[in-house]
Amino acid sequence: MTKLNSQKYSKALLEVAKEQDKVNEILNEVSELTKLFDGSNLKTFFASDVYSFKVKSQVIETLNQSASDLMRNFLNTIRANGRVADLYEILTEVKNLADDLFKIADVEVVTSVALTETQVEKMRQLAQTKFDLNTVNIINRIDEKIIGGFVINSRGKIIDASIKTQLAKIAQEIL
Repeated sequence: MTKLNSQKYSKALLEVAKEQDKVNEILNEVSELTKLFDGSNLKTFFASDVYSFKVKSQVIETLNQSASDLMRNFLNTIRANGRVADLYEILTEVKNLADDLFKIADVEVVTSVALTETQVEKMRQLAQTKFDLNTVNIINRIDEKIIGGFVINSRGKIIDASIKTQLAKIAQEIL
């Protein structure tokens, strides 16, 4: 399935969820389904030609048992349109699209030592300001090679305030 088709399905789901004021509910369900796919072989199962449409349909019915009405309608539409093999890709795209729409992002902060809660909050505020985000989830990764300072990375945008980079710039200017 093309990314364009995944985007169409994900956009449709989010638009209906927004109309019904159920965006948070749908995003929670999408997150749970994505975790289910990641923790099992459902992605491979749905993509495989070995299993019949009937068997895959039974799994969709099982998923429907714990789904909201909106998610149940969505899963039934995916099944009716023959897109069950692409369900994981569509769910992933729903999360990506929602993150873009609501300005939500995971932000990696690389430091030489673990950040304190106060530092995490300062990094969150810096990322929100510099990357124009509403909600930021800070992921602190330790890399002693940067010596000190920090490197912030979000969606390909980088703020590099590491001692290692500053020393490299000074060395380049001297030479």
